[in-house]
Amino acid sequence: MDFRKATIEDLPEIMAIIQDAIELLRKQRSPQWQNGYGPSKEKIQHDIQENALYVLSDGQILALAALIEGEDPVYTAIEEGKWQDSAAYLSIHRVAVAQKATGRGIAQQLLKCLIEESKARKISDIRIDTHELNRGMQKAILKTGFTYRGIVYFPIPDGKRLAYQYICE
Repeated sequence: MDFRKATIEDLPEIMAIIQDAIELLRKQRSPQWQNGYGPSKEKIQHDIQENALYVLSDGQILALAALIEGEDPVYTAIEEGKWQDSAAYLSIHRVAVAQKATGRGIAQQLLKCLIEESKARKISDIRIDTHELNRGMQKAILKTGFTYRGIVYFPIPDGKRLAYQYICE
């Protein structure tokens, strides 16, 4: 498996994976990423330009995620819980797995790679969220060692998300 930063040449393959993920969430009756609230081409291009988008591939892209540095305004107002204090953290957003790779633990492998990247940057606090109906992502997050911390709300319809945190040792 190759873990690397995405390039602009990867954009068509990445957008196809995101469209498949949007469709899978729809079939699971999850409102996450529906009705135009999923990752847009412009957002993905921005992530690539900022060197924030990573892919896991075996010749073809199997999974992708953005690793964002800096304070996330949505994460500042956590409810029904709290973050373990930290000076700096990285946020994982826009996780998607290729349809052909689902059910193989690829999301968990990607999260492990992102944790290693965080360690390499000397940032020990990593945060992620997902919709309460996205059971597959919840499973991958917990299996990777993240701890449930509470609820955050994105300023969009159905913006409630379960929030998780990983503190590197």
